[in-house]
Amino acid sequence: MRMTLSAAASRRESFPLLDDVIVLADIAMASNHPQKIVPALAEGLRGALADVGALPAWLLETSADGPVRRELYRSPEFDYQVIAIAWAPGQGSGVHDHADTWGVEAVLRGELEVLDYRIAGRHKALTELRPADHRPLPAGSVIGLLPPHHLHACRNAGQRGVTVSLHIYGKPLRDVTRYVHEHEALYREEKARLTSV
Repeated sequence: MRMTLSAAASRRESFPLLDDVIVLADIAMASNHPQKIVPALAEGLRGALADVGALPAWLLETSADGPVRRELYRSPEFDYQVIAIAWAPGQGSGVHDHADTWGVEAVLRGELEVLDYRIAGRHKALTELRPADHRPLPAGSVIGLLPPHHLHACRNAGQRGVTVSLHIYGKPLRDVTRYVHEHEALYREEKARLTSV
């Protein structure tokens, strides 16, 4: 997953929605069980997204090199991580997993297209993947992910506007498995280190 850094990090400021997300996540984390945290946080986010308002300009900055991944917050008490990703028109990620952590993903602006995959077989060094579900996620959409995650690829299918997605992970998401297309339905697995600003 190729994601680039942004020079906006040095001038980042908080915004009301982020403050709400932190409060919602702290409350949800009190249950201490991902099976309860994820639905509670997803439901809380759906309510908060009803009035997102204007996003800060730095959150909309994109790069021609790929989606821009920004770390917005890391909880000192619970160690969860809040990330925003800015996707220019047509930009996307390859097929990837989220390691062994739970997650909640929301679309703040634009539309994100998510294609889920399932593992259909293993062939020595290659993995056979088959599409399992296609989900267009317009602004205001929220999905929850519990391990073991379905593999997926995401992209901004729009032709004009920037899409911004918000991701909350149970622990900092640094290393994922990326699936690189080789031939037909066969993919090669490789470890990828994620970076963010």
